[in-house]
Amino acid sequence: MLFEPMELEPIKAGQERLSRVFSDEFAFSIPTYQRPYAWEQEQTQALLDDILSALQDAIDTKEPITYFLGSIVLIKQPGSPEAKVVDGQQRLTTLTILLSVLRDLSSHDVSMKRHSYICEEGDPDKGTKSRYRLTLRKRDDEFFRETIQIRGQTDKLPETKGLTDSRLRIVENARYLRRRLETLSAGQRDSLMAFLLQRCYLVVIAVSNVDVAHKVFTVLNARGLDLTPSDILKADLLDRVPETEEKDYSDTWEALEEQLGRERFAELFQHIRMIYQRDKPRERLEVGFKRFVTDFGDYRYFMKNVLQPFGSTYALLMSPVLFAQKFGDTAKKRLQYLTKLDNNDWLPVALKFFAHNKPDPAEAGDFMRRLETLAYFLFVTRADINERIKRYALVLTDLHEGAWRDRSIVLSETDKAFFRRQLDGPIYLATRVRLPLLLRLDAELSSGGATYDHSTVSVEHVLPQNPQTDSNWFWDFSDDAIREHWTHRLANLMLLTIRKNAQASNWDFATKKQRYFMEHGGVSPFVITTQVLDKSEWTPSILEERQQLLLNKLFSTWDMAPEKTA
Repeated sequence: MLFEPMELEPIKAGQERLSRVFSDEFAFSIPTYQRPYAWEQEQTQALLDDILSALQDAIDTKEPITYFLGSIVLIKQPGSPEAKVVDGQQRLTTLTILLSVLRDLSSHDVSMKRHSYICEEGDPDKGTKSRYRLTLRKRDDEFFRETIQIRGQTDKLPETKGLTDSRLRIVENARYLRRRLETLSAGQRDSLMAFLLQRCYLVVIAVSNVDVAHKVFTVLNARGLDLTPSDILKADLLDRVPETEEKDYSDTWEALEEQLGRERFAELFQHIRMIYQRDKPRERLEVGFKRFVTDFGDYRYFMKNVLQPFGSTYALLMSPVLFAQKFGDTAKKRLQYLTKLDNNDWLPVALKFFAHNKPDPAEAGDFMRRLETLAYFLFVTRADINERIKRYALVLTDLHEGAWRDRSIVLSETDKAFFRRQLDGPIYLATRVRLPLLLRLDAELSSGGATYDHSTVSVEHVLPQNPQTDSNWFWDFSDDAIREHWTHRLANLMLLTIRKNAQASNWDFATKKQRYFMEHGGVSPFVITTQVLDKSEWTPSILEERQQLLLNKLFSTWDMAPEKTA
């Protein structure tokens, strides 16, 4: 296969001495979406021990030994020093603390010179102002500057009592480095400073595109925590929040993320976009979200009226117990059946309904029955993603207009007829449908009380797919067309555990019943299977009767009864 050449985003990568990393060539900033500084003393100690060991080797061997400090990933435009740190903030922050401590343990004149690695001095003649070479997240930056970066501040570090999170880590690591470096002579500290600046290297990877930066970060940190679109949206929102309110908004955001978990929190933003866009996404989430979720432009309204209500509703939908307490057992059972499907395209509809309505248990159960009917119709008929999104988008539009009953959530008569034909056909051949469908049917046969672990259950034929020509099956199903008609239909299927399914064979009906269930006295945990055991024979007429009974159960479950004819 031939591929056309593509223009790629430029990536610039190279080894850089620390003397150049902490120079006017770079002005590092930590984006708001990054996690706080988190290195503890253990990591700081390991870094210092490794550097001192490399330094001692260089002194002992008189060889040009260098030390590699790892890599950093930056979003940086060519020719500009501005560099947003996508990966490497822990190392850059710890190295800044180390250089600051070495500066403050120096004589006055040397300290002035070494301060240049922490702060770029402004030049009034050129109209430039002084700026620190590393800027942390807004909520930590002032503390870091006043505690570490200002010359002489590591001489009077604050007590750790009352400090938490990144601020505690900053002070603890600075205190540790002070204690260690104070045990060295001035000459040893000078050698360490020279080794750091001239023999220690970082691989600096600079790209101009945020997507490429995140991909590079993921490759370099395969076991790390990748940035999600929600992280980028958080940064966008917090950049518009006044500094006096930033901590409150950041804490609220992070509390919701912690409640849902990082993966589900990222999924929440996809569902919110669908609620607003009501069409198949064609852009990256962080781009399309801001374009379609127009309320995102007003950070106060968005947090109060969008993210918080949708987030708390999503948490309810992810917790059947809490959902039942608020909306009743009937609605909860329908929710559990929806979660067994192979897609969650129905979720934005449920999210919209329960976030913006206050239904009583009866209304909640009615809505969930309608939603489950639509979802299983799309599932059983194998509607593709485009069709599913189109159908759910129509329901979202109705909900946006404040109505849903007798609207798009209800199947048309044409839909119902198609649904019934699919259910009445060779359903076993629909490989992704058969097990969830039979489990759903069995739950209904058991009055909705049964739940199962999908991993331990399989679907088995009663009439074998390929019966032996000398078996009794050929006497009971002597017509090939009739046998083929019933083999894969609902009436001929039952549920077995994987352990018992391993014993499946072409035994005749009586032997099958005895050998499958002998050790349990003929008892099965599945109603749909117990019904089979109650039969003394397995013939086309029994299958005909059973097929209609099972279909009627599904039809009543999903409001699918055929229209009565005059």
